[in-house]
Amino acid sequence: VMHTPLVQQHLEGVDFQNFGQQGKLGRYPIHFHLCGNVDGAVVKKNTIRHSNQRCVVVHGTDNLLLEENIAFDTKGHCFLLEDGIETGNKFIRNLGAQTRIPEAIIPNMGSNGIETDDSPSTFWITNPANTWVGNVAAGSETSGFWFELLKRGPIAEQYSHLDPKRDALTLFRDNVAHSNKGVSL
Repeated sequence: VMHTPLVQQHLEGVDFQNFGQQGKLGRYPIHFHLCGNVDGAVVKKNTIRHSNQRCVVVHGTDNLLLEENIAFDTKGHCFLLEDGIETGNKFIRNLGAQTRIPEAIIPNMGSNGIETDDSPSTFWITNPANTWVGNVAAGSETSGFWFELLKRGPIAEQYSHLDPKRDALTLFRDNVAHSNKGVSL
C-alpha cells in the first residue's frame, strides 16, 4: 500500500505465504509505505507464514490499526515501525512466533541507517507514540520486543518536531514475550 493518505484501506482475512524478498529494501508481505494519515485503515486477522523478509512494515504511516494478525516462521523483524516518524498506530492482539535470522539482510543505505534484521525482534519499535496491547512474541531467535528509539531515512529531517527519545509511550499493556533466545523487553 503506497502513498494513500486519507484512504481507509481494509486488509482482512488474507493468508500470505512465502512473501518478502530477502535482502531487498521495501519487499515485505504487508507494507504501508509513506501513506501519511490513514485513520480508519485496518490490517486485521491476516496470517503471514514463512516470510522471507519481515511481516508487517509501517513506514511513514500514521493511525493504522493492526489487529489479531498472526505471523509464523518469518525472517527479520516482524511487526515494525520503520523510520521512527510513525505515530498513532495501534498494534492490538497480534501474535508473532518463530522470528528468525535471515541469510541476507538489507544493505546499509546511508540515511536509512544500519539494518538490524540479523538480530530480529518480533516487534521492532522505533517510536513510542503508538499503542501496543495484548501482543505476543514467542520463539524469536533474538528478542520479542525491541525499543530502538531513533529517526532515520531520507525524510526524517521533515519531522523535526518528532523525537522518539523524548516522546511519551502512548500505551504498552498486557504484551507477552516468551521462549525468545535473547532479551525480550
